Amino acid sequence: MCKHILNAQVAIRAACCKKWFDCAECHQEIEDHPLQKNIEMIFACKKCKKVFRKDITDYDESDEYCPHCDNHYVIKAVTQESKEIQKFENLVKEVKQ
Repeated sequence: MCKHILNAQVAIRAACCKKWFDCAECHQEIEDHPLQKNIEMIFACKKCKKVFRKDITDYDESDEYCPHCDNHYVIKAVTQESKEIQKFENLVKEVKQ
């Protein structure tokens, strides 16, 4: 489970080492080499567990969904920092009421 993107919907296969990671930061923390950029990305959907490929040079809005189960995997990332900000904003709302 990714500690950087708490709602990650896919895992990404790194082209450089052929290993699976939830995000680029996870790769950076574990591996001793930079993440190799590639025009084709390989994803594994966390909902249906199926693997699919996407050509990043030909990417549009319909490509934001898993082709097997229609899981919307391009969503606003929830991070630990964003969760803390949301808690603070909720507290401020409560105090104002």
